[in-house]
Amino acid sequence: MSAKKSRFDGLDVAAMAAHLKRSALGFKLANVYDGAALGVGGAAGGGGEGGGRGVYVFKLADPSGGAAPAGSVAAASSGEGDAKHINDGGVEEATAAQDSKRAMLLIESGVRFHPTTHYAQSGSAGTNSMPSPFAMKLRKHLRNLRLENVTQLGNLDRVVDFRFGSGNYAHHLILELYAQGNLILCDGEYRILALLRTHEYEVKEQAGEGAGEEKKEGGGGKEEVKVRVGNVYPVTFATTLGSSEGGGEAANAKGLLGMDAAAAYAWAKSELLAVKQRALAANSDEQSANETGGKQQGKKKGGGKKKKKKMDDSLVLKALLLKPNSGVYHYGPSLIEHCICEAGLDPVLKLSLDNIEYTLPEASWRDLTTSLREEGSKVIERLSSGDGNAGYILYKSKAASDAPDSDNTGDKDSLLPSAIANQNPHADKTLLEFQPHLLHQHKEQQHLKYATFANAADEFFSHLSSQRVAAKADAAEAAARERLAKIQADQQRRMEGLAKEQERWKDCARLVESHAEDVDRALGVINSALETGMDWAALEQLVTVEQGNENPIALLIHKLVLDNDQVVLALPDIDNWDESEPGSLPPIQNVTVSIKETAHGNARNMFASYRASKEKGEKTIEASTTALKAAEAKARQQLAEAQKKKQRVQVLPQRKSYWFEKFAWFITSDNYLVVAGKDAQQNEQLVKRYLRPGDAYLHAEVHGAATCILRAKRRRRKDGKTQVIPLSDQALREAGSFTICRSSAWSSKMVTSAYWVESHQVSKTAPTGEYLTTGSFMIRGRKNFLPATSLEMGLGVLFRLGDEESVVRHANERRDFALLEQEQILAQKEAEMGEKGTEQPAPSSSKAEPSVTPEAGIESLSINEADEEKEAESIEEETANPAGESDQEPAAAELEEPETEHPSQESDGKKVSFERSDPPPKANAKKKEKELSRGKRSKNKRAKKKYAEQDDEDRALAMLALQGGESSKKNRKGKGSKIAAADSEMQQKAASDATALLVRDSKKVAETLDENVQQILAKCVTVKVTKGSEGVRWNKFDAEVLEMLNDMESLEEQLAAANRLLELSNSTRVDNFSASLAGIIRTIKKHGVKFQDGNATAQGDGKQRKSKAEKQAEKEAWQAVLAEDGIVENDGDDDGGALDDTAELGKLTGKPTAQDALVHAIPVCCPYSVLSQYKYRVKLTPGSVKRGKASKQAVEMFLHNDGGKKKQVDETTKRDQALIKLVNENEWVQSMIGDVRITSAGASKVQKKQKGQKGKKGKK
Repeated sequence: MSAKKSRFDGLDVAAMAAHLKRSALGFKLANVYDGAALGVGGAAGGGGEGGGRGVYVFKLADPSGGAAPAGSVAAASSGEGDAKHINDGGVEEATAAQDSKRAMLLIESGVRFHPTTHYAQSGSAGTNSMPSPFAMKLRKHLRNLRLENVTQLGNLDRVVDFRFGSGNYAHHLILELYAQGNLILCDGEYRILALLRTHEYEVKEQAGEGAGEEKKEGGGGKEEVKVRVGNVYPVTFATTLGSSEGGGEAANAKGLLGMDAAAAYAWAKSELLAVKQRALAANSDEQSANETGGKQQGKKKGGGKKKKKKMDDSLVLKALLLKPNSGVYHYGPSLIEHCICEAGLDPVLKLSLDNIEYTLPEASWRDLTTSLREEGSKVIERLSSGDGNAGYILYKSKAASDAPDSDNTGDKDSLLPSAIANQNPHADKTLLEFQPHLLHQHKEQQHLKYATFANAADEFFSHLSSQRVAAKADAAEAAARERLAKIQADQQRRMEGLAKEQERWKDCARLVESHAEDVDRALGVINSALETGMDWAALEQLVTVEQGNENPIALLIHKLVLDNDQVVLALPDIDNWDESEPGSLPPIQNVTVSIKETAHGNARNMFASYRASKEKGEKTIEASTTALKAAEAKARQQLAEAQKKKQRVQVLPQRKSYWFEKFAWFITSDNYLVVAGKDAQQNEQLVKRYLRPGDAYLHAEVHGAATCILRAKRRRRKDGKTQVIPLSDQALREAGSFTICRSSAWSSKMVTSAYWVESHQVSKTAPTGEYLTTGSFMIRGRKNFLPATSLEMGLGVLFRLGDEESVVRHANERRDFALLEQEQILAQKEAEMGEKGTEQPAPSSSKAEPSVTPEAGIESLSINEADEEKEAESIEEETANPAGESDQEPAAAELEEPETEHPSQESDGKKVSFERSDPPPKANAKKKEKELSRGKRSKNKRAKKKYAEQDDEDRALAMLALQGGESSKKNRKGKGSKIAAADSEMQQKAASDATALLVRDSKKVAETLDENVQQILAKCVTVKVTKGSEGVRWNKFDAEVLEMLNDMESLEEQLAAANRLLELSNSTRVDNFSASLAGIIRTIKKHGVKFQDGNATAQGDGKQRKSKAEKQAEKEAWQAVLAEDGIVENDGDDDGGALDDTAELGKLTGKPTAQDALVHAIPVCCPYSVLSQYKYRVKLTPGSVKRGKASKQAVEMFLHNDGGKKKQVDETTKRDQALIKLVNENEWVQSMIGDVRITSAGASKVQKKQKGQKGKKGKK
């Protein structure tokens, strides 16, 4: 039995919109994913977008941080998921969701939208795959914008408007949940920028204003309203806005909600009369057609077509109320049924014009209209306001016979492994519906109660997704069982056939021996006749004649088969004859013998056949047993794989992969992150997106050497700015070894050295006349060569720590002693600068390029300053697999500011200055580019004077004439809509109606506010127009934000919000009044007016302003959210988008303890010296073993290698090995280096074991 409800209705949309308003408004959009990339598929019965198409996941986060309110959306991207369980009362509890300010909003076109925690984002989940074009379009327009509002358009219509951003940055994402569904991205004026599918609405011919239906095939000739890019979203066609059905209370008053009992009864009779007339007309037409068809086909055999059933002239009560002109059509089937039940009536009561007087009299209509009016509005108000936020799932318990494997649970013959059986908590239930409110008709049904409707919807749809996989697994198991049953039946049939054959040969030999004399006589007669040359037909006639004469020898002959030299003899079976029965005769058995053999010779041959059949039976039994075992093993394997897939869908989200895992990476022994590209595209991406000021760029003069980046650490200064800390020598040496081993030097076993340069020395600008290919860069300036290192790599395992106590326990695991000394020096300098009162700023991440002074053992290669412009090196990567994305180029001029004074650092008693000649500022450079030469300036002046009287239209006509009547390609570029056909009148009317309904005038909305609130807001946006006159610019406010202000519960809250905005405008510059006012409204709704006033007065000057450090911390927190997906944004400020990786790297450890809480395991391949403290590691040297085989050997050693000694495995090791087993095989292969030889202890033992297993398979 499948689910009765698989998509949202109007009530669900209202409840979910209220939930998101309460919990997710103000969250910023960090990223947009395709559903398939996170393992989220479309729901069953999805609107034409099944299989994951039309499913998108929006990653939202609150940049301000802090604890989430109760009932907020669950933690989304922490990577571990939230531990959930259902208690005895059926209420779902989320243990970690209350402290999170993240949300993963799932939107499926035509089906649903809700926060979700059921998604997978492991390294193999497709996070590195290219997003769809529509997802990229959403990222382009919506990323970094706040979710300002969620609105249900129309009168409980299944259309949702998500508004992102305010003011000029406002965008609308419209989700349609009916028919095939759609997802439409619009700008602030509802002009379509992108959409999932384009379609047209047909305008009905005698239809009212705004009426239309989606065009179907073959419906030409009518006027159309197109939904496509560039047009205004036709809201009057997509929803009930602007129509008689969507007019709110005025429209509802025309229906049953505004009628008394008599009027409602009269309306019902009129509707039933219309139904009866249509039924009579349809039945009469059908009868005449049947009569005509009967006459034409009366002569034909078989008669004509089957007669159709007569059209019924009755309606059930629920269907009658669902008519569009009832006035309660927008309630939907569930709420209408609820109201009918509350009135004490039967929803499936059949009504007709003949029986309505006694089945549903006028008195009953009084109760029904009262229930529709009061109970319906009560439920809608409760869902829209979000007062009752509980959610429900209705289910039906599966019968014992319906439950999969109910008869085999715990059975030894079950094909399912016990370790993966019964993973689904709802395996014994059939989920039917999800509801935001427990309606009257559902109170008696079994149901699960959840804390929020969002949790209920998420659990319901995630179960549907897993249910499809479970159904496939059940079908696979049933097919496997059927195959086994067929094999067993076939083997049984063969064995029975062989047994019968053996018994037949034995009986035949026994009969021939007992009747040997008679058999020899019969064979002698036949042979003598044939020797005389008698014809075969004459011989048969002779036998027949003799049998008539009752010749005993002739009576033994049953049939002659002379073409095979055989004869069939009818021999009596005396041994099986019951002589006690009077008059009974011995049974006769036909035996085929050869005429060329004697009786004993035939018996001997028959015994030989019996023995051969017996041997064949034994071999068949042995072969069938082997075949059955093989078939059962294969079936178990297939079922285990299916159940594992089923388990992966049902469990909580998989781990969140780090942004650097798509590259080659490792963590140095002093906790620096090193990242290298695997191909040319990744090299390009690393330099453009991840090379920051202060980082080191490493390379080698070896073919195939990849781009390698050593990420610098950063510290927070007292003024709130971040400062780059110089790199350590040890980290540079380990990164250089990593660079060499990742090049062709590994396969050629060549020991060489790498070099490093600072980030500002790397450029994508090629010398004049040259071209840089993808993955190639120019290095200008001094190269710092590192000492040569041995070719030794290692494969280890890092574990992600799950709690703060475990992180603190491993805080000094990869301690950087050089960093501690450097921090002391920098802190001492800051203290000295503070004492002197100097205003000279300390070096920041974008104003200085901290470097490392080469010490003994590190060779320094310098290039004269005069030759820097002439000499440069192009680093070319001969690799494949395109993967580059970013277009940003880090130029040296962008990494500096000319006003900064760079301090010098001392090394070996000498001062080494890091200052470089500062190029002119970017603003001046742009001005110089815009300045024209002297000749061009005079030419422009003459042209301006000559064509001074020519307006724009004349100029356009003149240019068109010069181009021969064709517009230039330059003017046409990017303006395809201008040369397209003009919109029809109906299209223009739909656009104007939509604009009038959706794009409201801010000034008119402001006039609806209280006078005091108006005056305060007017002061905020009052500007000087001319000398002595001022004007109020209400267009600085979005109408939607003013409506949110007007909808606040009390005038006190409105005044508090307006006063707070006025304080902000007086104390600081406000760029976006709408965004500021929306944030103030959210704060007041969340914390109340007292909180706002208390914080405002706490400053002493009546201002509530964030310090620079708080703003910087909030900014970096948001950048950290973006960095989880590898998004590094540089908005041109002093930070340069710089982020410190140490916070996240500190959560990874290579030597877990028994007290640690571990989440997952991550494989890492790096220089072997880095793995000296790792618990699980193997040493790799250049060899001939490929990555796949080497990774399998390494995993085998991690799981089973005990150093040649048998010892008992403790619980900690079992826990670690369980996490290692969960790592995907592809992750091991991707992290492993190619052409290796494992030289660690126990490697030869593992190789022999694998060879032995291969030998056994070969013998089989």
